[in-house]
Amino acid sequence: MISGFHGRLGDLGVIQKEYDIAITTACGSLDNMVVDNISAAEKCIAHLRETRAGRANFICLDRVTAIHEK
Repeated sequence: MISGFHGRLGDLGVIQKEYDIAITTACGSLDNMVVDNISAAEKCIAHLRETRAGRANFICLDRVTAIHEK
């Protein structure tokens, strides 16, 4: 287990059944992996390389900025 790894974005929330197809079609980033920071992403990438498990895109939570309505 890698510290700071949370999992696949699409697995971290619940999508209501009636909206599942629309959201899955519109949001290609549901397959991205969520991590706390760059360091955790680098550890995940090293693991993927070592195990030849493939590729992944990462969302680093420390780099995400919130958009607030005024």
